Amino acid sequence: MRVNMVKNILLQVYAIREAVSLHEKSKGKTKEGANDPVTDGDIQSHLTMYYSLKKAFPSLEIISEEHSVSVDTSKIPPASTHNLEVISVITDDIVVPAQDIQVWIDPLDATQEYTENLREYVTTMVCVAVKGHATIGVIHKPFSKFTAWGWAGKGGGPKDEIAHIIVSRSHAGEVESVAKAAFGDKTQVIHAGGAGYKTLAVIQGDADAYVHVTLIKKWDLCAGNAVLNALHGNMTTLSGQSIDYSSNERKKIEGRVGHAAWPQILFTKTTRPQKEYL
Repeated sequence: MRVNMVKNILLQVYAIREAVSLHEKSKGKTKEGANDPVTDGDIQSHLTMYYSLKKAFPSLEIISEEHSVSVDTSKIPPASTHNLEVISVITDDIVVPAQDIQVWIDPLDATQEYTENLREYVTTMVCVAVKGHATIGVIHKPFSKFTAWGWAGKGGGPKDEIAHIIVSRSHAGEVESVAKAAFGDKTQVIHAGGAGYKTLAVIQGDADAYVHVTLIKKWDLCAGNAVLNALHGNMTTLSGQSIDYSSNERKKIEGRVGHAAWPQILFTKTTRPQKEYL
């Protein structure tokens, strides 16, 4: 579990956001026509995440939203393999062949909101998939200094009779009509930015479900999927199919995805995700 690594990376993201310029560029347009920006925060987070993991586990397959550039990696230390909080909860190791593991990383989720200084939506995510199944996930919010992590195998029920559904603020698509068709006319739809933020809203009990009906990428999903699995929550396509994170599967999902389907996870001491503050 790379909890320490995620927190250290996000210190860089915070510092870059405080700088005079983010050196923002555009990777083009999304399928829905929205700008797809990239900043120094995305790149520096990617470099630290990718190479620290590679140095600690050279044989791992790591799939990142961003791509590496020519850079001196000698100052990037290997990811720490010990975390006292994780060790206190997960007392036994599981030996898994390296070829069965894929690590999905989103160095900076909600880049558009990051450039707009909407800091509450920004997260960084790491997910370990074993044989395509989201198993370990870490989601960190750098500006509120909150970390949620989970290892599938632990953990809920609804809050009230009104369905609180969280959706994308930038490309909601037909999600409102889909949500009301699924959950009824009393459905309350909340608009927010960033897949990590919206998944955390479900994990923390602020929303009952996160529904997405346009194209989405697996590095936006995997970490949250793993934390939800750890809490006995669920993330599927809206047709009920599990999401396969094997490297030979497509990196993008076309169509509808239901994050943490109904009923919502109700938090108790036994189901609350592990969290820590810097």
